[in-house]
Amino acid sequence: MDFTSEELWIQFLPGDHLALDAIVKRHYNLLYQYGCKFTRDAALVKDCIQDLFLYLWHKRNAINETASVEHYLMKALRRRLGKALTKSGSTEGLSFIEFKDANATPDDQLIQQEQRAALADRIRKCILQLSKRQQEIIYLRFYLNASAAEIADIMQLNRQSVYNLLNDALNKLRRHTGAYFKPTIALSIVLILVLSQLWISDLAI
Repeated sequence: MDFTSEELWIQFLPGDHLALDAIVKRHYNLLYQYGCKFTRDAALVKDCIQDLFLYLWHKRNAINETASVEHYLMKALRRRLGKALTKSGSTEGLSFIEFKDANATPDDQLIQQEQRAALADRIRKCILQLSKRQQEIIYLRFYLNASAAEIADIMQLNRQSVYNLLNDALNKLRRHTGAYFKPTIALSIVLILVLSQLWISDLAI
């Protein structure tokens, strides 16, 4: 039987180590990729992920059920990385790394029309000019499909701040893309494609 992450979480809380193993395997890559958006120290990211799951195992009796295991783990890793970076003397602390400007053309199989290619290029350039918090919110909202409430929880912001940062970022994107950027569905599709190209994909686990 293929359990959901939330069902595995419920099994893990009483002490099922196999359920925790399944959670680790299911979410490790996501956590690693997210962690690498805050630091290029891959070893530190891996250590924080390992420490996080060890902590969860030892503290399982004090942990509650969650509506989203994915977002629970991302929030926990974000907090743990912040502490680790501060302790290491990082001058920036927990700071979202700007998207990598790969100067890559859109995938021909995904974006075939010239207008979409031009739009993707304009979006890419605009995203690179957004603040780090706005880049993180755009990534969480469109790449991971997180809600405003989930983003607020992950980033430790109030929901209004998320709305303000997201709306400001989207307004900047609209100003730089014009009429092509109006449809909501098209906005989401193109953003996902652009984010997938800007994503730091050359970090080996």
